[in-house]
Amino acid sequence: MPEVLTANRLADGEVVYLADGEAWVGDLSGARLAHTKDEAAALEAIGQNAVRQLKVVAPYLIAVEGAGGALSVKSARERIRAAGPTVRRDLGKQAGA
Repeated sequence: MPEVLTANRLADGEVVYLADGEAWVGDLSGARLAHTKDEAAALEAIGQNAVRQLKVVAPYLIAVEGAGGALSVKSARERIRAAGPTVRRDLGKQAGA
């Protein structure tokens, strides 16, 4: 099962995903996929480097399904984390959707 590396951007706390190179994006569709343990370890190493550079906090791998722009997270926790608070849908990033 493919995985992606997620974290929270230190500057504003937004949920981000590691993309190609060492870029962090807010959209899951742009995330870099790890299909093997070695690829996953490489993503984690990039994440730890980003922590040292004060770009993100608490990076970790999450399971995803689908491919390319049709990626979706497997767990309810990650769906909620990406969408924002589940109360007051009129406030925060979910209000703009």
